[in-house]
Amino acid sequence: MRTIFGILSILLGLLWAFHAEVRDIYVNLQPWLAKPVNILGEIGPWLLIAAGVLSVTMLHVWPAVHRLLRPSPLDIIYEPQRHACVRRRNLRDYNIEVRNRNTERTIAGVIVTWDETSFTRFIDRELSRDWLLSPTSIEASSAVSIFLFSLEDDIRIKANRNDVLGRGCVITVRANGNGHEAVARFRYDPGKTPKLKRLWL
Repeated sequence: MRTIFGILSILLGLLWAFHAEVRDIYVNLQPWLAKPVNILGEIGPWLLIAAGVLSVTMLHVWPAVHRLLRPSPLDIIYEPQRHACVRRRNLRDYNIEVRNRNTERTIAGVIVTWDETSFTRFIDRELSRDWLLSPTSIEASSAVSIFLFSLEDDIRIKANRNDVLGRGCVITVRANGNGHEAVARFRYDPGKTPKLKRLWL
């Protein structure tokens, strides 16, 4: 940051010192620059739109297509009917499964984490844990169940000591092992039951 500030200071100083010469150069070049500037003015918005579409595609669509074309043997499974079950009264446990889809080989050292947000920090602090699943071997064609959190269905209605639980957010879960990775994104919505919904992009 200091380097950029220093370079900008030098450039501004040079521009200030030689502003008359720069103005004369601009006046002489103006007839030559008019046509390219007009062309740029016409195609500029389309270039910006194309750049935006390309960036969104590279960030969101391409990873999803890549996962479809070259699926990882690791898979994260979430089915609300099975994985968001009521334990007692209106307290609901939320779980996921990490499955080894390989039919022949065990995947060793599988670690499951989620990206840090204010919600995940609060849950991890309450449960005193560093990761969702410590290094574990998953045998071929088998799965392990992973506990995410427990919450009451009416969490938004009840008086809440921590308003983190009362705000929606996107949760990204990652499973890594033997160079393989599976990524799943979920929307946490405290106003709904169940509160976790899987996102597919």
